[in-house]
Amino acid sequence: MALLAEGLVEEWLNRSGFFTMRGIKHGRVNRRAAQARRGVNELDLLGIRCEPGGAVTGWHVEVQGSFRPIGYIAKLTEEIAGGRALTSAKKRTQHEVEVCARKWVRAKFTSDDKNRVREKLWPGVRWSHHLVHAVVREPAELRVFADEGVKCHPFHEVLTELLSGGDAGFSGSAGGDLAEIVGYYTGQAAEAKSPNG
Repeated sequence: MALLAEGLVEEWLNRSGFFTMRGIKHGRVNRRAAQARRGVNELDLLGIRCEPGGAVTGWHVEVQGSFRPIGYIAKLTEEIAGGRALTSAKKRTQHEVEVCARKWVRAKFTSDDKNRVREKLWPGVRWSHHLVHAVVREPAELRVFADEGVKCHPFHEVLTELLSGGDAGFSGSAGGDLAEIVGYYTGQAAEAKSPNG
């Protein structure tokens, strides 16, 4: 599901005029450590777009595509976990939600490693941070992300834009094919429901 969601988000960025790179791995590759920290040493999507006047816009986009979330977006910190699994779905206090969400933003967007990777790929670009999310268990996480400078985009808004037909950019990902299938289905379903259909 995550790969499909990322593909659609990539298509959304492409149609908005962004050149994209997806699934950028960084850091030393250690199989065991990579499995334990899955997703931390990867940037979901980077998008670059030239604006009128020559300015360059950079977006770092992470995608959370869960439609039936059991747990939180942010893992527990070691201290808060206290021996529990970092992905524990046990109810968190407001303080725990805030601490873990801030750590997630650092791990996903603002760590020295992430800054170094982005600077190496496109020197001098000022990056904005974005999360495209489906259903979230704890909306307070989104508020903390926003307070930390992350622009949160509901997945349904991305799909609406893709299906609206606005095509200011180009199509370049497998998500384009999927968007066309969804658009076809939506059109056919609407036609079948119409009184004349």
